[in-house]
Amino acid sequence: MQFLAFLETMNRRVKQALIAWLAAALLLAAGGPLVSTGAAQDSGDAAEAPPPPRVSVGDITGTPGASLMIPLYYTPDPDNPMKSITVEIDYVSNNLKYSKLSPGLAAERVNADIAGVLTDGTPNEDNITRSTLRVDASVMGNDPLPEGLLAYLLFQISLEAKPFAIQMNTSVSSAQNMQGEAADVNAQDGLVVVELLDAVPEATCFFFTH
Repeated sequence: MQFLAFLETMNRRVKQALIAWLAAALLLAAGGPLVSTGAAQDSGDAAEAPPPPRVSVGDITGTPGASLMIPLYYTPDPDNPMKSITVEIDYVSNNLKYSKLSPGLAAERVNADIAGVLTDGTPNEDNITRSTLRVDASVMGNDPLPEGLLAYLLFQISLEAKPFAIQMNTSVSSAQNMQGEAADVNAQDGLVVVELLDAVPEATCFFFTH
């Protein structure tokens, strides 16, 4: 928890770079494979948050066998409030299993309906399986979707998981504003890093324990 609080004080670019460095250090220490669905860090403007309205999936770390609560945030555009959004999160799911969704404070504040539906893909020739989690959020009254935490996405890391960094590729497949019109909502990817406590090098331990 101290490490997550430390990350929250950083900007997006520095935070992604730190997580990627930690993942690389863990790989060298453990001598195992690093499984990734994409680059753990991007360069240039790609690391910057897109303009609102946008949804974003948080970055988080965990150990094999642990449960993760990954936050899904929403940042509205005051000039174009939203009535509903559908978010799709695509990721490699061999060692990361979706459990359920819990509404966040922002969703509860306006009694928003929010639900998650998982679609598992078929393993490819390398036995890699991709899954897509669809999250639907909508309001029935006159209050638009507010800024803040829409949901916690609960995942379980496999006990057999090796150190890896996996991108939570996030997009908004549909959105509707308060006038009932189709609207565009930007999305920002998240990142899950799995680390082995007994394989963390001394230099890395600082970030996890202080």
